Parts: sequence; structure tokens; C-alpha cells
Amino acid sequence: MACISLVGVTLQTSATTAAQFTLGRIINFGMTGFCIVVTPIYQAECSPPALRGLISSTVQFQITLGQLIASLVNLGTENITSNSSWQIPIGLQFIVPVCILALLPFMPESPRWLVSKGRYDEAERFLKTLRPKSKGSWKEVFNKKNRIRTAIAVLVMFCQQITGQAFVSQYGVVFYKQQNISDPFLLSVIQTVISVVCSVITLLFVDQVGRRAIILTGGTAMGVFLLLVGGMGTLKNPGPNAKRTMVASLMLYGASYALSWATVSYIILGEVANSRVKEKTSDLAVSISVLTTFVVSFTLPYLLDAPYADLGAKVGFIYGSITVVSSVVAYFMVPEMKGRSLEEVDQLFEARVPLRKFRQAKLEEDLEPEKSGA
Repeated sequence: MACISLVGVTLQTSATTAAQFTLGRIINFGMTGFCIVVTPIYQAECSPPALRGLISSTVQFQITLGQLIASLVNLGTENITSNSSWQIPIGLQFIVPVCILALLPFMPESPRWLVSKGRYDEAERFLKTLRPKSKGSWKEVFNKKNRIRTAIAVLVMFCQQITGQAFVSQYGVVFYKQQNISDPFLLSVIQTVISVVCSVITLLFVDQVGRRAIILTGGTAMGVFLLLVGGMGTLKNPGPNAKRTMVASLMLYGASYALSWATVSYIILGEVANSRVKEKTSDLAVSISVLTTFVVSFTLPYLLDAPYADLGAKVGFIYGSITVVSSVVAYFMVPEMKGRSLEEVDQLFEARVPLRKFRQAKLEEDLEPEKSGA
């Protein structure tokens, strides 16, 4: 992945045409997708149950930290009139893959993966109480035993993007300019700082509070704040107070997103898939997430601007409604898996414990499947 990233960054930094820059961007975006597939799996397999939420949360923390650094660099290069204004931010992307390549020899392999490959002596050095597993086929991803788990993984990664986070993270500056709100770049930096802080908060408390409570509370708040932005968009000539309300609502939406869907989705992705088909399930879920990100990012300019839909702030009604629906679906579909080992999660699904009863379910060595179904 690091090598792929270096290729993409090189193409972008040295670009003399839009086509070359776009190709580099696509390659880097593909690398991001690979990273999101592999990282939650690796973290979930290597983490003890009591710390799995905290460790898995670091994915979103690193994403928001990178966004913060990028926002600060963009703010610093805003007034440069030469090509350096965009080459500097793009070129800084060389740092991370170079560091990864340098540190790769010191990174241990997942013990569970080593066991699945029969490399027991190596796995024993990292974790001594494992059971071996074999890899499943794509058919198993959708069979009766796993299709609910696959649906949950796809659901959380789909909702993570369809709830409109690109509206704030990618088009926030554009939206502020469209609404004649001053200091759009500075507001973008503030938004990113808030997201970093909120990611850290979730990282620290997700294993105590649980996944469901965070994702349902945060998701509901996201919907309310976006609907409020949409309400301000119905005003013909919004005054200073209305503009402040828009900014505050978007800031609070971004904070709620960082606290909930942004972070917890990766935790659930790493926990919910069957061990035999974990990689394939993550491949599918992340592919849908990347496709959803593209669709949202591609359509937003057409929704926001004239001469197309020209919705402006009223786009908040669209994504606010979607976010509320996502929270309702999550209430019925997302189980609570905090404090459970991955083997216990497998046992709960195999026993067809109702999804909303995962938290209070008691496990026995020979737990029999319930006739009532999942």
C-alpha cells in the first residue's frame, strides 16, 4: 500500500495536465480503500477484547489528524500564487508511506492470521491461546450463516458515507464561500480540530460506553444539525445570526460524526465479520463505502450550485433525513459487541441471539441455536 501511495503522490506532484493529476488521485484513493480494508481487521485480530474499541478507533483518529494537518497546510499556502500552493500540500503525502516502509520490518503479523496459515510457532510469540481457522469462500459471505453479519458490515460502512460527511469535510470551504461567510479556510481548520478532539474522546470511552449508544446518539444529533442547516437555507436573505447558526450546526454535525459514525463504523467492521470470511466481508463493505463516497462527492456540486439543483444550504434536508433513517436502521441492525472476544461474537451469531440482545446475552460452552432465529 505504501508503494502504491508513492506512485500516486508522485503522479500528482509532478502533474502538468489534469489527466495525470486525476490518475494519481485515483491511485491514491484506491490505496486508501485497501488501507481501510486491512487496518480494522489487523487491529481487531491483534487487540484484547477490553481494548479493541480503543485501538480500532485510531483509524478515524489518524484520518482526522491528517485532515487537520492538511487544513493547516492549505491555510498556510492559501496566498502563494505559484504552483507551490498545491504542490506543497500534495507533496507532503510522501512522508507517511516512507515512514511505513521504514517501520514495516518491525511490525508483527496478526497472530490469528499466522495461525490460519499454520505458522504456530510464530503466532505463539504474540498470542498463545488461539484456535486455528481456515479461510472461507465468497459464497460463504452470503450464506445463511453469515449474510446477517455481512449486511451489518455493509450497512455501517454505507451509512458512514451516505450521511453526507463529504458536505462538511470536502465542500465546507466551498459552502461557506457560497453563503458569503468570512474566513472559510479558518473555519475548515477549526472544524478539523473539533473532529480530532472528538475522535480522541470516542477512542477513550468507546469500550466503556459501547458501540450502539454512541452511534445512535451521535447519528441522531447529526440528523438534527443537518436539518437545522436546511431550515436556514429556506431563508431568502439569511442575516448574520442565520449564518452563525449554519456554521455552528455544521461544526456540531462534524463533531457528532467524529464521535459516532466516523469512528465506530471501523470498530464494528473489525468485529462483526465471521473469522473465516473477515477479509472478504471487509473487501465488500469497504468497496461499497468507497463507491458511496464517490457518489456523494460527485453529486454534491450539482446539488449545491446553480444552474443545477441550486439547493445551497437546503441540501441539509436531504442528508439530514438520510441520517435520521440510518440511525433508525442501526437501532434494529447493529448489535453491541463491546467486551466480547471475536470467538464470543462468532458464538452469539451462531446461536442466533437477537441482535439487540447481544449485550445481555450469557454465553455457555455448548450454547444451542435458538429456534426463534436472529
